[in-house]
Amino acid sequence: MSPLARKVVGTWLFLGCCMVFFQVLVGGVTRLTESGLSITQWKPLKGIVPPLNEQEWNADFELYKQKVQYKTINEGMTLGEFKWIFFWEYFHRFWARFMGFVFIIPFAFFVLKGWLDKNFFRKIGVLFLWGGLIGIYGWIMVKSGLTGMFVPPVHLSIHLVLALSLFAYLVYMTLSVYRGHDSWQLAVDGSQLIQLRRLSVAILIVLFLQIFLGGIVSGMKAGLAYPTWPDMNGQIIPSALYQLQPSTVGFTQYNAQDFWGRTFIQFTHRFSAYTLVVLVVVFFFKSRNITADKFFKLGLNLFPVIVLLQAAIGIITVLKCVGKIPVFYGVLHQAGAMLLIAATVFVIFHLTKPETK
Repeated sequence: MSPLARKVVGTWLFLGCCMVFFQVLVGGVTRLTESGLSITQWKPLKGIVPPLNEQEWNADFELYKQKVQYKTINEGMTLGEFKWIFFWEYFHRFWARFMGFVFIIPFAFFVLKGWLDKNFFRKIGVLFLWGGLIGIYGWIMVKSGLTGMFVPPVHLSIHLVLALSLFAYLVYMTLSVYRGHDSWQLAVDGSQLIQLRRLSVAILIVLFLQIFLGGIVSGMKAGLAYPTWPDMNGQIIPSALYQLQPSTVGFTQYNAQDFWGRTFIQFTHRFSAYTLVVLVVVFFFKSRNITADKFFKLGLNLFPVIVLLQAAIGIITVLKCVGKIPVFYGVLHQAGAMLLIAATVFVIFHLTKPETK
């Protein structure tokens, strides 16, 4: 790939990272404002155009009125209030479609210019298939929630993990274009390098587990059950874990009565967060002097800062969960998770790319 092609393709991929980042944030707002079930039909093409007059608005509102969510928690809402929740779900779907054009049109141009080799072409193909899978699963998720009060927490979590795994893939591809022709030395021997690689991959695995648990915490509204820190309503290990009958009903279908499930998922989410912080800090102290490359060194120095910042935001979010879920802090916590993914992928890339002299 020529320097010009590398610059243009890299910018395109970086823009894709930013767009996916924004899409996940909009998805977080959509979830936390309980807007995800406001559009009751899947119209991949016609759905690009929102209601344009009062008659069309009322028609969509009537469809929503037939659903359990409206009858359970939103009965009596005004058309104006419906328009507000409709906006977030519509914008979330619109942005997904817009991303499709942003990816496909430049991709066709790059193919015509002959800028992409077969290997890179296959990687972009994976990207498109992945994006399509997320869109399809998004509708499956919404459809599963239309028969209940909310979308089942496990579906929310799977959809989130799919989106963030796409984001991680995009970050890695962007780095491979921007940094793939650079060189840097690592001041470690082979066995130390293998250990660091394994530890960085372990961090990524724990991080995605943490995100999966966090998605279920959000879907179950588990933060409302224990809005305290560092204890959980005065206990380090909440007694509900061993006094109540274990239940999984709240994982597969929203159930505010599943207190054991809420307790278990929040306790597990907290424990995995502590594990993640420890792993990143240990990794930092093992790797802080392994390179003189300024760009890589900057990423290594920011790694523990990002994980500690994310932990702090998580704690604030928990403390703000008094009576209702704090939308701003919940979305900010999701943004922190994406920054931490980007930082982890950044480290993995620099540890796995063959070194050149």
